[in-house]
Amino acid sequence: MGRIRFSNHGWMLILAALCLSALGLVMIFSVTGGLLLSKHYASMTRAATSTVNTRVFLVSQSIYIMVGIFFAVVAAMTPVWLTRKLVKPAIVGAFVLLVTVLFLGVNVNGAHRWFQFMGFSFQPMEIAKIALILYLAYIIEKRVDLLEDPWKGFGQPLLITGLMIVLLLMQPDFGSAVLFIVVATMMLFVAGSRLYYFALAAAVSLPLLWYYMVAGWRLSKRIIPFLHPEYFSQGASYQIIRSLDAFGSGGVWGYGLGDGPYKMDFLPEAHTDYIAAMIGQELGFAGVAFMIALYAMFLYAGVRIAWSHRDSMFRFLLGLGLSLMLVLQALINLSVVMNLIPSKGITLPFVSFGGSSMLISYVSLGLLLSLDREHCVALSRGAAGATAAKPVESVGKAEAKRPKPVPA
Repeated sequence: MGRIRFSNHGWMLILAALCLSALGLVMIFSVTGGLLLSKHYASMTRAATSTVNTRVFLVSQSIYIMVGIFFAVVAAMTPVWLTRKLVKPAIVGAFVLLVTVLFLGVNVNGAHRWFQFMGFSFQPMEIAKIALILYLAYIIEKRVDLLEDPWKGFGQPLLITGLMIVLLLMQPDFGSAVLFIVVATMMLFVAGSRLYYFALAAAVSLPLLWYYMVAGWRLSKRIIPFLHPEYFSQGASYQIIRSLDAFGSGGVWGYGLGDGPYKMDFLPEAHTDYIAAMIGQELGFAGVAFMIALYAMFLYAGVRIAWSHRDSMFRFLLGLGLSLMLVLQALINLSVVMNLIPSKGITLPFVSFGGSSMLISYVSLGLLLSLDREHCVALSRGAAGATAAKPVESVGKAEAKRPKPVPA
């Protein structure tokens, strides 16, 4: 079968993902180890400190990463033509899961976003991310000659995206809804949809979005605390103020790995959605800049791999969509942590603690590597064909340049 070939961009993807996972693993142990010890001391028991398992989150995250790498290898070895055939089952399955979780999902802080069984929580939104990208890449390729048609080329793909967003808002999961609509819009724009179609869609959707945002609890629990967090320090803004305190206290170089003082029960969800604040506290601006550079490298490599398939609309949009989805999710998470946008429950890909997020992030990596592998195989076959033809060509040139014998 031969060895697996990846381009330099493929290895850049692998390096970025593994470095981000290693960073997350170290920070999760730093945060949760102290948290568990804090709870142990607060319990006022006389049990020995050694009886507290401070490695439970570290072990769990390590297992998630290893399983994620396994799925990435499987996805990387899966032919793209087979991935294309999975589009319809994937989009139907995603809708079924998004509907089912509204009725059978566990209630966590008023949201129905997770299935829970045997101690493992799974978020259907993670599958829906890949399903939506596969569907958009597939339908745009099939209707590439109809992109100027306002309904068949633009309206129908956006309708499927809109239905998925409605189901996300019903959970509610506003952060994922924003991520989905941004990625879908960028894919349609790059494919060649007309600008005034987007303007028309915005004119229709913005009033509905405004009503959703200001209706009921969202105005008082999200918008006003976001604009004036200082007035809600013990209420709706408690988490974001603690995040800003932790994030800004690290300075340029941070307190040092493991030495951050604000992690022991100081910031809720410090090992999941707000792990970037802990990186800022212990590793400082330098650590956060390094993490952002890794995401930038991932985006650059993913876009270059997508561009290498620009002769195939499906492959190009698949690579572009997967790269944008992961990096934009990281951008949204960082914006929440720094209070640049209202609070949204969205993880930091490859870094935050969590099984479903880690697995789907690595599946996305594997699909990108599948595109890269097939491109490298095609190039090697082309080079082999050219090499096989070269001796004949060189002989012909040599014969042509050889001086003709002079007749006696």
